[in-house]
Amino acid sequence: MEVYTPEEVLKEAQEYIPSLCSHSDVLRKLNKMKLPQPVINALIYYVLATNNQKLITNQLLVLADLCRKFNIKNAKEAITFFKQYYSYHTQMSQEG
Repeated sequence: MEVYTPEEVLKEAQEYIPSLCSHSDVLRKLNKMKLPQPVINALIYYVLATNNQKLITNQLLVLADLCRKFNIKNAKEAITFFKQYYSYHTQMSQEG
């Protein structure tokens, strides 16, 4: 996650998920947020993994904004954050 660009991550994902189309508009928005590339890459993988291999733009942008607000700087911090986020939301959906 540290060495690839988000464009390369999405291109690789498209090889395994043919229905995944180009998301250049989303990438532009993410780049404007000034998040480090490893954080964006972790974010892309997280959203794909938790949404049946679909890139949900709204969720991607909301999580990117949270990463920016919490000043997440690398892939390890991002993964830790996403684990906590997933755990919290899974627990809330089970209680609701």
